[in-house]
Amino acid sequence: MHFPGRQAAIALVVAAAAYVAALLFLSREPDFSIVEPLFLLGIVGLAFPLLAWLLTRSRIPMAAAQAPAPRAPGLPAVLAYLAAFAVLVLGWGFSAINGAFPWEPAQSIVQVLVKLATMVVLPLWLFAALRPAPGPFGSRRLWLVFAVMGAAYLGLQAVFGRGLATLAELAPTAATLAWAIPLCWLWQTIEAGLAEEVLFRRILQERLARSTRSQVAAVAWASLLFGCAHAPGLWLRGGHVMEGVASATPAWALAYSVVMIAPAGIAFGVLWARTRSLWLLVPLHGLVDLIPQLAPFIRTWTGS
Repeated sequence: MHFPGRQAAIALVVAAAAYVAALLFLSREPDFSIVEPLFLLGIVGLAFPLLAWLLTRSRIPMAAAQAPAPRAPGLPAVLAYLAAFAVLVLGWGFSAINGAFPWEPAQSIVQVLVKLATMVVLPLWLFAALRPAPGPFGSRRLWLVFAVMGAAYLGLQAVFGRGLATLAELAPTAATLAWAIPLCWLWQTIEAGLAEEVLFRRILQERLARSTRSQVAAVAWASLLFGCAHAPGLWLRGGHVMEGVASATPAWALAYSVVMIAPAGIAFGVLWARTRSLWLLVPLHGLVDLIPQLAPFIRTWTGS
């Protein structure tokens, strides 16, 4: 017998304990500052999910999470797929792609094709027998949610992110920006938005909600797993270099993923639980990555 309140409490306690343990581990690194992760948690992990909840309030009750159909692959199969994907694709697979295709834009094209195959096509074929309950919001309401959340994320990136500074160093012309901004948004919508939202929200979070009968538990577990899935890639592809860490270990990669990446999944988890709309989440995710990825996108496609 399932107790949604108990399931939610367990998930929240585990997620909080994992975050604190990871933060304490990272605090042992030289020159580590606790300010950035706590700021990120406060804005992306708390304020933005609250904003998402406020924007999606409705008098129409959300459909309760349903139990999996007997013949449908259950949560253990999804978790096994996620673990294999994190190690074999995000870790070793992308390292192999980078070695085989060291030049751009061939490397980026191959990466996005692999993402679409392993994060969209294959998971939908294996696990999408169950359709999520439709959300209670019409297109006009979703446009409002998109506009407000998009503006919030763009404002955060513009003020506190490094993307605009990197873009200023590149100094692209107005003509370059005219084509690069919409195409970069489209690219990020496909590469990051479609791939990650299908796998982590449509497949993983939906299975978690059906297994726990709790949307809160599903958001907490999915966000934690979203962060953990990035750890193999950080470790095997040298993500520590970008963060100024002398050497990476699996423990560092896991701790960094929990502290710096997992909070980013909370707001999107709330939006999925409230709206069940990939039409909202996918382009919004692409918009979130627009400013940080604009300069690299221009370099990739112009050879700058």
